[in-house]
Amino acid sequence: MEKKTKKNNKKSKNKKAGKKERREKNRAKKAKTQKKIKKNTKTKISKKIKTKQKKAKPEKKKLKTIKKVQAKGKAVKKQKQKIKFLTAISGSYPRIGDTEELQKLRRAWAKREVGEISEEEYREVEKEFIKLAIEEQEKAGLDIVGDGMISWYDQISHFAKNIEGVKINGLLRFFDTNTYFRQPVIDDSTPNSPQIKPCTLDDFRFAKTIAKRPVKPILTGPVTLSKLSKGDLEKALEIYTKLIENEVKLLSQEGAEYIQIDEPALQSKDLDKVLPYLERIYNAKSNPSTKIIYFFYFRDFSEDFEDLQKIPADILGFDMTYSKLEDKIGKTKIQKPLMLGIVDGRNTYIEKPKDVIPRIKKVLKNYPFDFMILSPSCGLEYLPRDFAFRKLQNLVKITEMLRKL
Repeated sequence: MEKKTKKNNKKSKNKKAGKKERREKNRAKKAKTQKKIKKNTKTKISKKIKTKQKKAKPEKKKLKTIKKVQAKGKAVKKQKQKIKFLTAISGSYPRIGDTEELQKLRRAWAKREVGEISEEEYREVEKEFIKLAIEEQEKAGLDIVGDGMISWYDQISHFAKNIEGVKINGLLRFFDTNTYFRQPVIDDSTPNSPQIKPCTLDDFRFAKTIAKRPVKPILTGPVTLSKLSKGDLEKALEIYTKLIENEVKLLSQEGAEYIQIDEPALQSKDLDKVLPYLERIYNAKSNPSTKIIYFFYFRDFSEDFEDLQKIPADILGFDMTYSKLEDKIGKTKIQKPLMLGIVDGRNTYIEKPKDVIPRIKKVLKNYPFDFMILSPSCGLEYLPRDFAFRKLQNLVKITEMLRKL
């Protein structure tokens, strides 16, 4: 009995141990299964997230592309409109050439001086050479031409001789050039309100009958005229201002699209005194559409550039051959459209586009207007005729390259 009880107890214990073992195995299995489920769930979630991220990437790319396009659109809107480049003569054109025919004006002048031909006969020869100057400018491809200042003896006495009571003295050198001017004298014997005759109107009228393109008449400004005259500076400034007022009024009435006023002697320090005179000249325009250009040459105008923008004008022109004026222009707020003298009117060297174009590009970075005039740095009378023509051709070539940029 005792033995049987012991045996049963042992079996019972073994049964219990087996049950316990099975329970533990089941628990371990369950835990393992749950772990697997969790792992699979995590993998699925991770895969879903990755899939979503993958889908999101093209969306982000799309957004980036849209933003880029929008930014580009804004940039296009902000981008300046394309600049219209015009080419123009800046002053004189050679009166003579190498052939016998091109010496005709010089011979006619000598004959007139000794009375062999009349003033009228001489004028007919002048007209021939004005016509020839315009034809050569148009052949070179200029957009705006001039009469070549063929009838001018010089840039000072051409105006002074038309004023009552102004005497004309001997010759003085014109700035640092190889040309001379006859110096006017304005003193006590000159009337305060002298009679003044037109100086450029006849040549302009004649040039218009020849030219197929706009003709730009040129005047010497009152400050330069006054400074290069002898005598009373204040009186000279008043008289010359009246003369230039009259010229502007008549030329504007006659249909001049542009009138250029040369002021190589004007400096910043003069402005406080002379601005009222220049205001009068600007207001003398009969036609509001006539554009007044002030042109400055024969020196470096870097120091004056900012101040000269106060001048009442539609366009300001500068000789670019004396300095790297483009550096100054690039750092200054440009308040008026520009005419830039980019080819040297006093040197036979033919400029290379690769040297000139980068200079213009510097100006364009800071240029708020829709047109720009390009010209020689000064009149071309300082060059042989064939080189003057080649200079104009080169100016047109450079401008055409700029138009394609």
